[in-house]
Amino acid sequence: MATHTITAVHLEPAYAPSTHEHIARVRIAGHTSDYSRAQVIAAIRGGDRFFTNAVPPALVYVHRCPHCAASDYITMHPDATATNNLLHLPRY
Repeated sequence: MATHTITAVHLEPAYAPSTHEHIARVRIAGHTSDYSRAQVIAAIRGGDRFFTNAVPPALVYVHRCPHCAASDYITMHPDATATNNLLHLPRY
């Protein structure tokens, strides 16, 4: 099991007819390449832990999208710290 810190996100449109976006890829601190949502989900299900780069760090987990039927959605419990929210991380 490994622990990773997500530093930035790449978004894509959700499946039609939705008008929101999903995280498609993420950048991980200390890595030169980015990782797809599927790779992150597989790693989480395999026991790895992903956090945002906030203080305190926020744990990322797999959950059903609150806006559509997608079950391959990564999120975390937002709080008052904007950097704890995956959608508020820098985008690329």
